[in-house]
Amino acid sequence: MKTYRGIVRVREQEVVLDAGGVEVILDGNRDQFAPLNGLQTVIKGEQQGNVIRQATLAAQPESGQEQDPFEPVIAVINAQMARLMAIPGVFGVRPGISAGPQTPVKPVVVVVMDSDPLRRPDAVPLQLHGIPVDVRTATPLERINGLLPLSEWEGTKSEATEAAPHIGYVPPDLSEVELVEMKVRNITCHVGPDAGWTTLKPFLEGTTQSLTVAMYEFYAPHIIDTVTKLGEQTSDKLAMILQVSTNDAQMQTTLSHSWGNRLDFAKASVSGPNRVFNNSYHTKVAVRDSKAFWLSSGNWSPNSQPFIRPGREQFLYREGNREWHVIIDDEPLAQMYEKFIRYDMRMARRAGETEAAPVMPDLLIPESLFEAEAEATVVQPHPFLPKTFSTTGPAVRVKPLMSPDNYATEILKLIQQAKHSLYLQFSYIRQPSTQVFDAIISAIAQKMTDGLDVRILVGSSQQSDHSELLIGRRGWKREQFRMQRSQLHNKGVLIDGNIAVVGSNNWSSDGTQFNRDTSLVFFSRPIAQYYTEVFLFDWNNLSRPINSGGGVTPQIAPESGPTPLGMIRIPWQAWFDE
Repeated sequence: MKTYRGIVRVREQEVVLDAGGVEVILDGNRDQFAPLNGLQTVIKGEQQGNVIRQATLAAQPESGQEQDPFEPVIAVINAQMARLMAIPGVFGVRPGISAGPQTPVKPVVVVVMDSDPLRRPDAVPLQLHGIPVDVRTATPLERINGLLPLSEWEGTKSEATEAAPHIGYVPPDLSEVELVEMKVRNITCHVGPDAGWTTLKPFLEGTTQSLTVAMYEFYAPHIIDTVTKLGEQTSDKLAMILQVSTNDAQMQTTLSHSWGNRLDFAKASVSGPNRVFNNSYHTKVAVRDSKAFWLSSGNWSPNSQPFIRPGREQFLYREGNREWHVIIDDEPLAQMYEKFIRYDMRMARRAGETEAAPVMPDLLIPESLFEAEAEATVVQPHPFLPKTFSTTGPAVRVKPLMSPDNYATEILKLIQQAKHSLYLQFSYIRQPSTQVFDAIISAIAQKMTDGLDVRILVGSSQQSDHSELLIGRRGWKREQFRMQRSQLHNKGVLIDGNIAVVGSNNWSSDGTQFNRDTSLVFFSRPIAQYYTEVFLFDWNNLSRPINSGGGVTPQIAPESGPTPLGMIRIPWQAWFDE
């Protein structure tokens, strides 16, 4: 028998071997070829016309090495890139993964600007050298951030060679403040949109001396009203560091009117050559009277802390984001956070003025999105209510994490130690560009391979090319990776049903390593079970397969002119709330 080398193509009616665009039918056991779909393979058999009779697999590929399933796709893209990019309306080209009936197909993905996904440009071929060509519409995030470069898809995994960004952050002296594990009581866990604002509001109104706040966004009218009234009706003091952007550009002036000289305000340093953090001051913490504090995944924005009017409780998951929050009445831990916030304020002032934040475009979403009730409203008869833990009995071990300080290294250790289950719920998960976060992504793939119960939920901010690269290159399993249909802004981790991580760290290289964020690790089965119940509700009722379609992708709105019929114009942050 002779040997023949080419790419196996498994089709509905036949299996073929593609050798440089010339295809021959493989007459043999279809089941042995199915796992090799799209791979360079060596076949034994006897060719008769356009058929290889008695086709079987050769003992070893010619190279003696396992073939890269993306090699033919990348080769075609490199050869055809100029031609495809010259087609009017084409935004970019990349590899992809489409779930086939037996094994995933690696297609060429042509990303177009047209908002109508059914309008395929005539010049885009249905296939290239036997490889199918998918057409997808560019999302607003892709238009702003661009597609992942083709180099990210080359090789067996990301080499994470990008240099770490230059930032001016220097950890505080340990004599001033230190991140240390503590034993803590009086922990009130709650989630949004169910009980976010109804729990935060009385916490803020309970201030008797001082409020110290670190925040990424602050523009929810009802929170502004509560904080300004606190300034008008008390003699308390307010210290705040805020990443000032378009939405809250006038916040310092607004607060000055009610707090006067009792306001200590600093603008976070996140841009320019002297920036302290890479691009975001992303923490969400409020310390009350140096004795208690609120910590969250959510901003003080209408999405993260929705004001739910009476009668709207049954529509919770159309009202705001899924968020995890905690309030802890513990003086040593509260004072640790207060010292860190004060330290960040001093560093921001030393860094000087930052560059103006970019103005993000408005978005268009279908009016029909608000006409039909969300599916989840009929399966959630009541909100998840707050619950307070460890008021008596043993105290809870709590470990504070911060980026850039210790978040990435500590989270990696926790994931590596997981023995039974690992649940992740994040606004988005990016392909890493730096070493430690790269190791986290690899550790999750290993846990999937080891057979742990791994479940990952992401929100509408997830970019499809990052998802497909994580699945196609990094070994993540599609069936364990889903997208939440309702609004999701959480940044939570649950390990073995015994450990819960609650906080603000996005899962990107910046969010884990170079921006200011903070999270808390609770070594407590009751607390982990509280958040696990919420997570499993979301997984079972509010999620869909990753990149399966069926969701709403907003469009970038034109700078001027009337809003198109059937569409609603919303601010960028109303959809992509970080």
